[in-house]
Amino acid sequence: MDDNNNKQKRSRREFLETGITGAAGVALGLVAGDMIQSSQDDMPEMVKMLTPDGKLVEVDKRRLPPMCGKPVAVSNEVLLEWMEKGKP
Repeated sequence: MDDNNNKQKRSRREFLETGITGAAGVALGLVAGDMIQSSQDDMPEMVKMLTPDGKLVEVDKRRLPPMCGKPVAVSNEVLLEWMEKGKP
């Protein structure tokens, strides 16, 4: 009978050790995931834009005004005036 109790205590102890080890592993995984996500956020998202003189440049998206990039209806006349203004 005493031998049976030792087996039960040993299995409970193993169960608790496994549970604690698993919980620590999950916690470390979550912390590592947050660290990886924050390092990816450090890289700026670049947007390609054309300057008035026709050069292609990349600009950090965070530096653009909130309305920039939204589709706006522009007439052909306004577009031609804009293009002419940019020429030297």
